Amino acid sequence: MRKRVYEEACPQEFLAEAPVLIIVCIDQNDSAGRYGERGQTLYNIQNTAAAVQNILLSATDLGLGSCWCGDFDESCLREIFQMNNGRIPVAIVAVGYAGFEPSAPKRKPVDEVADFIGEWAECEEEEPSESRKIEHCDMGGTIFHDVNLYGVEISDANLEKGKISDCNLSNLEIYHCLLDGMKVNGIDISSLL
Repeated sequence: MRKRVYEEACPQEFLAEAPVLIIVCIDQNDSAGRYGERGQTLYNIQNTAAAVQNILLSATDLGLGSCWCGDFDESCLREIFQMNNGRIPVAIVAVGYAGFEPSAPKRKPVDEVADFIGEWAECEEEEPSESRKIEHCDMGGTIFHDVNLYGVEISDANLEKGKISDCNLSNLEIYHCLLDGMKVNGIDISSLL
């Protein structure tokens, strides 16, 4: 089946080599019954795109390589897998152990792909003009990574088994919090208290 996908529907070499191919499809009638034409033409695409992204993220989390492919001959793919008329393939996801570490693709700057309404300023490491507080909440297991926590005050919160890495912790204050198993840069801080 993988050979046929490669030869007939999508001649991209990695598809022939990957041990697993996931064909992500739309069922045309799935969202149409509830949301009409918008469900059929838009929500189905959004749902499959979100599913593909979750597949890619899950594969990475499991130490696997993956690649999203959308450039294929739809009619050939439908024939190979004997899909009924209501099923439309929208993506092929190849999954396996990567043979190399790919470089990150070049991304456009944020200001080229987004319009901001109001004022926009880069986050600076100066003391904020207003107090920043996190109070009375359950954040057990939360991971803070590359976050500016400058001058933040955390009180009466569950931070059990949380992790903080690569963050600005200048003037961070923590009061009356559950910290069992909380790690900062890999160090269990509850053992230091």
